[in-house]
Amino acid sequence: KFERDGRVMTTEAVPVKQKTRAWQRASLRQILVDSAHTPIINQVAPNSPADRAGLRRGDEITEVNAVKLIHPAGLGDYIEKHGAVPLTLKGMRGSTPIQVTVTPEILLGATNARPRVGIVWDPGGGRMDIVHPGVAEQIVGSVDAMISTFGALFSKKSDIKPQHLSGAIKIMNIYYVLFKSEQGWRLALWFSVIMNVNLALLNLLPIPVLDGGHITLAIVEGIRRKPVNARILSVLQTSCAVVIIGYMLYIAFYDAQELSLPFRGRKEPPATEMKFAPAEPPPTPSGTSPPSR
Repeated sequence: KFERDGRVMTTEAVPVKQKTRAWQRASLRQILVDSAHTPIINQVAPNSPADRAGLRRGDEITEVNAVKLIHPAGLGDYIEKHGAVPLTLKGMRGSTPIQVTVTPEILLGATNARPRVGIVWDPGGGRMDIVHPGVAEQIVGSVDAMISTFGALFSKKSDIKPQHLSGAIKIMNIYYVLFKSEQGWRLALWFSVIMNVNLALLNLLPIPVLDGGHITLAIVEGIRRKPVNARILSVLQTSCAVVIIGYMLYIAFYDAQELSLPFRGRKEPPATEMKFAPAEPPPTPSGTSPPSR
């Protein structure tokens, strides 16, 4: 069910899965729906249609040919569907409304490529509002997320497997991505709260090498009124330590393939790498000669 213009509607969506190689993390079922994301320009390619139209960094684009734009991908989808037709873009520059007309063009030297207008969008998640959730609300949210994750992990109907969890490499990569955004330190603090609560809950699991395991062994010894056999305890702790370290290396193998660092490939080229044909000079009026130099 979804709501559109105040009306609750129902549809049936068939999930799709992307193909991955044997050594890559298996993809999950998706219905290819994303949340709203403010389309804010981060870069404008020199000599591009957007540059010639006067668009600047920081401009917010809200409409394309009277179609509301709620995600940066919407502009590319519109161009892919309609081709190199003139586009009337409406938006905001600060508090001032703007309207420009651009015509997408093929990049110089590109073959079998869709036309572009020369815009690189802000990767920081668009415009964000600061909210102040309470401590209890954040902790409850973290606990709910943990319970949902384990529920999906052990569900036969779920695609989530042990390989889809993340380790130290992914955590550091998330911090790197968060600090690149405008509100990086706020987002990093928020992520730290979630991570610390999750680690605290994991530490309480009844596994011998964790605090939860020590608590469990203390309860067992209290019930039996004698300590657990030292040899058995040594075998349990060593076995669990080997399993945990092995699992950390296992997920690190997948995490390393998904790093978002400068040396990794980008989905969209930066503005400086977009090369457009020079703008054509205005036509000379009939009966006149072009000025001599």
